[in-house]
Formats: sequence, C-alpha cells, structure tokens
Amino acid sequence: MLGLTGCGSERVPTYPVSGRVQFADGEPVRSGTIELESKEFQTSASGRIKPDGTFILGTYTPSDGAAAGNHQVIVVQVIINDGSFQHTMDHGRSVPQRYGNYETSGLTASVKPAAENKILIELANQ
Repeated sequence: MLGLTGCGSERVPTYPVSGRVQFADGEPVRSGTIELESKEFQTSASGRIKPDGTFILGTYTPSDGAAAGNHQVIVVQVIINDGSFQHTMDHGRSVPQRYGNYETSGLTASVKPAAENKILIELANQ
C-alpha cells in the first residue's frame, strides 16, 4: 500500500500527439525514434517512427501524448550495417546525426491542450 501513496500526483497533463517525420522533398523517414522535450515541465515524449514516417507520442504510456507547450525535437536513427547479416527492411535514407542531439537539431514543435495534435517534422535533404 505504501507504494501507491502519491502515485501520479506529479504527472503533467498530456495531450494526444501524432504526426509524420519526412525529408524536405516529402520522402518519409522510415525508421527511428522521435522525442520531444519540454524544458518547462521537465518531461519528454517519444514514439517509434513507422515505415511511412508516421508516429504516435507517449510520455507515461506509449500513446498518451505530450505536455502542452513548446518542445525541442530530436530524431534518432540507429542502423548497424556491418555486413554480418542481411537486412530485410528498407531503412530508407539515413537521418543526419545532427538531428539526434537537442543542441544541434534545430527542430521544434508546439503541443496544444487539445484533443488532437498533428505535427509535421521536416528534415533537410542531404
């Protein structure tokens, strides 16, 4: 019973967030993870990027969304291709490393306290 005391009392309200990550020419980022960080609430929301570039964000659960406000955004993609096995998935174009660091990504997104937030994250073409 002691473990339940105060459970969830410090959780920041979250709002549904989904969207798409793509390159400037419209080609989707086909794999990786997207993460939004709120400096105001000291929270982060993340989601897996699907092969069509779409994602759903979660903070406390996989799809509960993100805190309202402005966020810094990173897109992280790890593909190991050392030739030791054959990839069965087309990973698409590689995401430049600068997008995997909050200091260098230059990406931002805004989440409204609404029933639905759709965001588009666009990366520069290489």
